[in-house]
Amino acid sequence: MTVPRLALWCGAAGAFVLAVLAYAGRNIWALALCTVLGTVCAGAAEVYADRRRKRDWYTRTFASLDELRAAVDAPALRRIRDERGVPAAVRALRGTYPSLPLAEAARLVRTL
Repeated sequence: MTVPRLALWCGAAGAFVLAVLAYAGRNIWALALCTVLGTVCAGAAEVYADRRRKRDWYTRTFASLDELRAAVDAPALRRIRDERGVPAAVRALRGTYPSLPLAEAARLVRTL
């Protein structure tokens, strides 16, 4: 577990402890605030972990954008991009490589 993810989970745990204390003190606003804060921190920790996992996979698999360009079916992606637009081509590329970060997929489709 990385430091930012651990910090976010600790923040979530602390917020939930404060939510329990707010519930015991019958402070509804503090309860709502702490519950929302804890939920957001936990969600952010998992989003961070997912994005990091995808970024790490991309850097392990492809050393550069040129390697990714060589691995994909460029004429098919160009055809999809020209007929249906950039978002459809990005979806098709991410269908082939689901762990490819969105920014890298969009950059590749634009540069084809």
